[in-house]
Amino acid sequence: MRHAAPILAAALALTGLGPAKAQPLTPDQADARCLMVLQFISRDPKQQDQAAKGIFFYLGRLSARGPTARIEGLMRTEAPKLQAQVAQTELARCAAELNARGKELQAVNQRLAASARPAAAPALAPAKK
Repeated sequence: MRHAAPILAAALALTGLGPAKAQPLTPDQADARCLMVLQFISRDPKQQDQAAKGIFFYLGRLSARGPTARIEGLMRTEAPKLQAQVAQTELARCAAELNARGKELQAVNQRLAASARPAAAPALAPAKK
């Protein structure tokens, strides 16, 4: 996803808007921003598969907190705030979060795999002749 950041920056720079002041985001605002930057990134064929995974992750989080219909309003509110510099920061934040969740799942899977392995059979003494 990092290769698409310059594409996103260039496209968003065309808006002509100056950098926005950083304000604490609600979980819904943060997830809506991730959803938007990942949708943009998904336009790059090289990034499409990875971006799609992130899109579904953030859509699921947003949907878990309330009706899916409200996402349109969130996106309309947050879109003007995503100037190039902010969008790059959001992309980095979202990618870091996705990587962290992926590592957590890998750790869970490793623990499950380790606990499911059968215990090693005890070594048998050679039979006496």
